[in-house]
Amino acid sequence: MKFRARFTGPGEGKSREIEIVSASSPLEIRLDAVDARFDAQVTAPGSFSILGPSGRHAEASVHREADGTLRVHVGGQRFDFEFLDELTARAMVATGSGGGRKKGDLKASMPGRVLRVLVKKGDEVVAGTPLLVLEAMKMENEVRSTRAGRVRSVDVVPGQAVATGDVLARFEPES
Repeated sequence: MKFRARFTGPGEGKSREIEIVSASSPLEIRLDAVDARFDAQVTAPGSFSILGPSGRHAEASVHREADGTLRVHVGGQRFDFEFLDELTARAMVATGSGGGRKKGDLKASMPGRVLRVLVKKGDEVVAGTPLLVLEAMKMENEVRSTRAGRVRSVDVVPGQAVATGDVLARFEPES
């Protein structure tokens, strides 16, 4: 399973590709095409004891913020990042954009065709909620909310073709 994570705290704007090769113990991941193995034990909800590839031990905690970003503390270091949907990650790589994705309306990151709409006007969503499924480059991509809020409108319907930058959904203004 592949993800793209964009750091939003220290090191802001940096994007890394993370692939989980094996989720069983030991955890095998590929970080920017470099393989690594970790032994991780849950010590409490959101807390982990981790043994890294070099034999180094660290305690880590993970907390999801209200805006959907993850705050991870490992030893004395803090990392803030968000997981990007495939379309947004590709668009950011193609444009070199650091993105200001959390504000305003949700726009298409690349051209495609709407397969399914998963929300309707008035729905309350949290960051990461699936909003619709978009087919692009012969792949089905789940487009997720980049913020929490109430859906003001859904501006697309199944079967509709969209271009890069087309508004997919609008949110009520933040108070």
